[in-house]
Amino acid sequence: MVNREHYAGLMRLAYLALDDGDDPFMRARRAAAEAARGRRGGYPAMRTRLVAILLTDPPAGKHRLHRFFFEPKRTPPGPVRAALLELSPHERLAYLLHRDGLTAPEVAAELGTHLQADFRYVDRATAAVDSRTGLGEAAQRAEIEAFEPDLVRLRPPLAWRTALAAVLAAALLAVAGVVLTRPDDVPGEPAAIDPRAWQTTGTPTIDEWPAQGGLRHNARLLRRAADAWRADRRDPPLGRVIVLYAGTVDGASLVVLRDSPGPREAPSVAQYFERRLSRGVESVRKLGTDAGQLIMLGMTWRYLAPPWLRDLRAAVPSGRSPDWMPVAVRDGLSDPLPWHWFTPRCQNYVVFQMTFRPAVGGLPRTVTQFASHNPQSAAPQVWFQDPPEQEERFRWAALHAVACEAAASLSESGDLRLGRLWRGELPDGGGRATLLTVDESSPEGARGRSILISDAGRALSERGGTNSGTTNSPAQTMAAAVWWRSSRRWHLVAAAGPRVARLKTVGELGSHEKKAALLVVPGPRVGGAPPETARLPVVHVVAYEMDGDRTVVSPS
Repeated sequence: MVNREHYAGLMRLAYLALDDGDDPFMRARRAAAEAARGRRGGYPAMRTRLVAILLTDPPAGKHRLHRFFFEPKRTPPGPVRAALLELSPHERLAYLLHRDGLTAPEVAAELGTHLQADFRYVDRATAAVDSRTGLGEAAQRAEIEAFEPDLVRLRPPLAWRTALAAVLAAALLAVAGVVLTRPDDVPGEPAAIDPRAWQTTGTPTIDEWPAQGGLRHNARLLRRAADAWRADRRDPPLGRVIVLYAGTVDGASLVVLRDSPGPREAPSVAQYFERRLSRGVESVRKLGTDAGQLIMLGMTWRYLAPPWLRDLRAAVPSGRSPDWMPVAVRDGLSDPLPWHWFTPRCQNYVVFQMTFRPAVGGLPRTVTQFASHNPQSAAPQVWFQDPPEQEERFRWAALHAVACEAAASLSESGDLRLGRLWRGELPDGGGRATLLTVDESSPEGARGRSILISDAGRALSERGGTNSGTTNSPAQTMAAAVWWRSSRRWHLVAAAGPRVARLKTVGELGSHEKKAALLVVPGPRVGGAPPETARLPVVHVVAYEMDGDRTVVSPS
């Protein structure tokens, strides 16, 4: 028996957590009924069971038979429900549990069995709804408690009779072996962004990326693509599904879609192909950020570009200098690049440069991005910490080091920030070198890496560490350390930015301290053991900042 006393509250919680604009009535009803069915423990225990069901049970098949006879009571969403539509399902659930009387740590404990969430995650979700609604906690709870998702009414008699006739006809045709329901007839067409939205902001992102392509008005194709992605068990979309591109590419119908997971998570992009003998979603990739960026299309060697990125050009990073080739873009789709450009030597990546031309305010600026031939790999944008007047030669050397000398793993990378912390002569006649720093935008707070490179971008050392993940200014690396091997011995090379007062070593190399921007400490001599098996001393570098703080950097 279902506990009717608490069923309404459980149903409300389930519906609002699952609500993606496509009427999750039946799934919420089943989850609430299962959580409330004849068990002891009261409402808290039922709510715990409901959370487990929502987080662990896969979406069931689409049951629409009830729609022939009943229809939900249509009420426009209030500010709280409208704000929840912009969050991911997990964030909605965290917010709703918080508003249901649990503290943030209690919500984190409730969710922690099934996903990684702490009290900060709960606070962020709650703050997102607060900022969108402008309502106090009491007003938000009042709207939630007034929402009754299980109110339905009988459809009008004529519609009911028509629906019944449709059901009977479907049954007869099914017996006869005829397939009545096609993907074309299933509701769920993806949404489209106003094509003028990106022109109203100086910082457009993927949220303002309009639909492009010659098939963007083909409702049946878009519906098939959206339903295929929703049915994907491995990487289904979160929130609303929105079309970015629909057109014919190399004889195939292609639809590119994105989801809407909320402001705290980056969206995913899915690519749906219809070819002569096959159809389906062929790739799903989570973007590193929500910034508008190039999107690789299948194995077509083509890319999608948002309308605010112009003057597209590409170059192979293995070259000694950039040999830029203009790439034409028509209706958001680029011409194909030569397939032989993508070589394993440079992680199968090429370098793109584009001009960002904001429609509202601001001056045009150059955007640099890596992209591969694999639509499931990351496509990080690149930023440089150096001032704009810094020479182009260093920038190309840094790009070469990242792609071709393993200074970063591009296929798993977020957006990159590259910096030059030091440049000068190495000891023992090692020649000129640059200490390059590589910081990634994700995961948040990740420590950056550093590497010594030549003026041509060749790696002169293994990767070392920086303190960028622990500094007060994550956008600017302040200290880095690497091990460098000359012809005679190993050296610890540490450098610091202008905000560091002094550097000091601690560990097996003893104590060495210097106030200058560079600290080089001789290490063990090169012996008979191969460099890859030689044991290096355990050593750390302490960076003392101008304001009295200090952080520790490891060279390995």
